[in-house]
Amino acid sequence: MSGSDDGAPSGGGSGDRRGELSPAEREAIRKRAEEIGGRLDAARSRRVEPSEAESRARGSALGQAFKISIELVAGVAVGGFIGWYLDGWLGTRPWLLVLFLVLGFAGGMMNTIRTAQRMQKAAEPQQRNAPSVRDDDDER
Repeated sequence: MSGSDDGAPSGGGSGDRRGELSPAEREAIRKRAEEIGGRLDAARSRRVEPSEAESRARGSALGQAFKISIELVAGVAVGGFIGWYLDGWLGTRPWLLVLFLVLGFAGGMMNTIRTAQRMQKAAEPQQRNAPSVRDDDDER
């Protein structure tokens, strides 16, 4: 092999200053960092922390979303397991598996719809008491 294997750049003279910053460049970087820090501090001071009630409401909504999705997945999984077991026992592969997968999906969807209706009924008084919002079409 020709050349050195020490990782140094080839052809560099003694005046090569790669990687070194001049004092002016260092000062410019320091000023830029201070400016960015000031802007971050200003943005942090403008940020509004949610109240405890808002945090609790968000957590409750997230819990409901997980509950609904798990009910849907569980319905499909239970239906699939029942269909798979009955197919093995009765020797009707894959018909009962397909049938019970569809039934499991339908059951999961029914649970999802029931939960959504229950949530909507609970929120209806709040929706009725909320102020109306002007529509863009109303301004014409």
